[in-house]
Amino acid sequence: MNDNKIVIGIFENELYAIIAKRELREAGINANILKQVGGIFLPFVKRADGVPLMVPNTQAEEAKKILQTKFI
Repeated sequence: MNDNKIVIGIFENELYAIIAKRELREAGINANILKQVGGIFLPFVKRADGVPLMVPNTQAEEAKKILQTKFI
């Protein structure tokens, strides 16, 4: 099974990413927030580049559908 992860969405701040992650996990999708590497990351602070949410590429289509119905 291919378990490579892809970015499914970029959120304004970590709080929004956490909410989306919870929704996806409740649907059985293993979502993870991509933390900043090699630096300080302050939760709940707006980042200029946004907060990426990642899912396995095998679950990407299902995750997109869930996020579209919940967050658009």
